[in-house]
Amino acid sequence: MRTVVSAILALALASVACARSGQTVRAHGVAVSTPADRRRVPAAGDGPITDPRTLLVVGTAGVAPKATQCQIGTYRVPSNGAVVVIVGWKTATSGGGRINPGRWPLKAMTSVRRPSTECFAGRGASASVALGRRAYQVNVMVGDSASTQRVAAALAVGRSFRLTP
Repeated sequence: MRTVVSAILALALASVACARSGQTVRAHGVAVSTPADRRRVPAAGDGPITDPRTLLVVGTAGVAPKATQCQIGTYRVPSNGAVVVIVGWKTATSGGGRINPGRWPLKAMTSVRRPSTECFAGRGASASVALGRRAYQVNVMVGDSASTQRVAAALAVGRSFRLTP
């Protein structure tokens, strides 16, 4: 019980810290709010994939693109680091599914687990949302030694996903 309370408190503190001392990072019509120690990371490239496309990548120091066959798990994440990767489809249904519109799936991103995504052995979380006639996937990946606060901050960055004009 004490661990659960500690995790919830860390999550709340990270959300507040992100809102207070953060910055907005934007690209390709999407944005996230990040703590000051996060930076935009160059997209690794989508290779032959044309839908979805990688729209925005934000990570801690040391996060870098690496060559893999995958689209989302194609970033080197330091053991104490974190990265958020956002991909977007051309339409709300071009990914093959039907997602109810709204930000509500982002609220469920409150913890990380293993395995989280193809080509990434570490912990992570993801949410699929439909906004503005398009589908998006918000992916959070954290290193194995990432602190509770770093994990909570990364999840808060993912939950802050929004469209920009």
